[in-house]
Amino acid sequence: MLVGLWFAASLLAGCSMMRGLTGAKDAEPKSTAASYGEVAPLRAIGGSAVSGKIRVIDRGDSASMLVSMINVPQGDYRIAIHGNPNCSSPNGFSAGPPWAPAGKHPLELIPVQHANSEDRVESSLRVAGLHALGVNGVAGRSVVVYAGPKVTEARPDVPNEAIACGVFEPATPLAF
Repeated sequence: MLVGLWFAASLLAGCSMMRGLTGAKDAEPKSTAASYGEVAPLRAIGGSAVSGKIRVIDRGDSASMLVSMINVPQGDYRIAIHGNPNCSSPNGFSAGPPWAPAGKHPLELIPVQHANSEDRVESSLRVAGLHALGVNGVAGRSVVVYAGPKVTEARPDVPNEAIACGVFEPATPLAF
């Protein structure tokens, strides 16, 4: 009888301990969607085969821009944020004019980058004054990638150096 009572007490204590562990896990701080930043899945435009993603994550008074692209022509390229969340045109015209946060010049916001000999780009940039959300944020905007060091003017149905376009949307955590 004594062994039976000891076994029952141990079982209850174990269950109580499990509830305590579960409660402690629930008390951990939860990440918000804003902490994952904004991501723009890129689609090829202008006859290119570029694909990839550009992600912007807030980091205090600046943002980290994570760039991952494949099929990028070897050499210089330029990334520009644009005012409209639209990539429906074949040359980036629908993305609207280049945009930058207050006090910044749109064509100088992100320095010229370079694609390697494998036609891949994996880079992390710190962009001062830029954010994922808010008035100086990329949310509700698009990004256009240009072959070469310049952002060329887009006019309807006129070819230019735009090779990829993506619209920023809230990023989500990785799930395994």
